[in-house]
Amino acid sequence: MTQLEPACLINIALAFLALALYIFGSRRFYLDQHPFRMYLIAAVLIDGLTATLASFGITPTTELPYSDFVPWRSPLFLAHILLAMIGFIGFIIIIVMLLIKGVHRPYRRLRIFQYRVLLPIWVVGEGIALTNSLTKVLFKIRVYDYVDLFIVDRLLFFV
Repeated sequence: MTQLEPACLINIALAFLALALYIFGSRRFYLDQHPFRMYLIAAVLIDGLTATLASFGITPTTELPYSDFVPWRSPLFLAHILLAMIGFIGFIIIIVMLLIKGVHRPYRRLRIFQYRVLLPIWVVGEGIALTNSLTKVLFKIRVYDYVDLFIVDRLLFFV
């Protein structure tokens, strides 16, 4: 294991905070335990902040000599982007609904959907990014590249 770069942990800490807020707020919304809206709003705000800071390179990241590009060819990276974005936009829609219609309606189907479908989708998408970030910081490797190379090698084997 190489030396840890503490500044690179900013986005990881923010992502874990968003994860905790999403889980806590979603559970409270699912069980209709008030307050839950403020937790969901905080989760979306921190998630958006984390994505913005990481995307524009504002917060420091672990620099690797071979990974100075966005891994658009990696299926794992694309899965992260797709799943995290679906969850993020889904929670924004739920929050807007709660702000417009209020929090004291039954929302039976919505509660089940957001807890059993939307939250797991977001957790898987964010889990991919967190795994990649942690392996970059701790082991100086980018998971996106290895999954991409593994899949490409397997596909070329069959050609």
